[in-house]
Amino acid sequence: MRALLGLDDDTAVMIRQLACTEPGCPPLETVVAVLPMDGEARRWTLHRPADEITEDDLRTVLLTAQPN
Repeated sequence: MRALLGLDDDTAVMIRQLACTEPGCPPLETVVAVLPMDGEARRWTLHRPADEITEDDLRTVLLTAQPN
C-alpha cells in the first residue's frame, strides 16, 4: 500500500483483519488505513482474509472504491 500510494516513511499504514458480522459478509475482512501526519485518514475494506490479498487486489480497491 505504501508503494502503490507513494507514501513516505512518516505516514502510518495499518492493516487489520477483522471478523465481519454483517449479513452476507464473508467471515473475515481486512481493513487498510492510511494515517498521514498532516492530512485526513483514509480507509478501505477488502472482503477477504489478509493473507489472501494480492497487490492486484490493492490496486483494484484503490482504483474502484472511495476511501471510507
